[in-house]
Amino acid sequence: MNPNLQKYERKEDINTIHRPDFIRNRYISIQDRVNSDPEFEDKYLDKLISEGWYKLLDNRSILSDDMKGRHFKYRLNGKSLSGAKKGTFRSGGIIIGPTDDSNGKYIMYKAYNGRLFPLQLSDILEIYTKDPSIKISGSKKEIAISKTVLFNRPGGTTNFPVYLTSELSGEMIPIYYARDNYSKERFEASKKYQYALKTGDWNFST
Repeated sequence: MNPNLQKYERKEDINTIHRPDFIRNRYISIQDRVNSDPEFEDKYLDKLISEGWYKLLDNRSILSDDMKGRHFKYRLNGKSLSGAKKGTFRSGGIIIGPTDDSNGKYIMYKAYNGRLFPLQLSDILEIYTKDPSIKISGSKKEIAISKTVLFNRPGGTTNFPVYLTSELSGEMIPIYYARDNYSKERFEASKKYQYALKTGDWNFST
């Protein structure tokens, strides 16, 4: 770990163009909502999956030249100097790639507000990127999802569990506890859940 990478100021690009309704002191970022609202997290991940995002099997593949210029998002492993807990989601940005002196230990990326960030591989739990093979023509998207979908392990229990079949044991196991029947039905109707139910290609986040 190189603590010097955490210390310098990240200035916003003065050429960054925000939405017309953007108000800085009232803005709640996507990553803040994902990290604080499980229901929003599920809907947001459904959206990413439908748009062709998937998890890298090997985090070190982000060092490849093929990754430069691609959009990515990631989760922290709880070991960074920021103190963020394991599984914390970050919105990421556009991959610039490793620098000449990074020795394969970190990459640089440009966040969506124009700021440049270093990201050390030793701090990363998971990396998500968008499949460049997806073609969009007009309003029609040609999407083939063939990646394992991940669910957070349920914390507490309620009277409204949602189940999936375990590939290892063949048993039905709870993967989510909704707060009421309406929330349960919404979760079961999600693309993420329906894909896992249909294919069995799912797992819990590590």
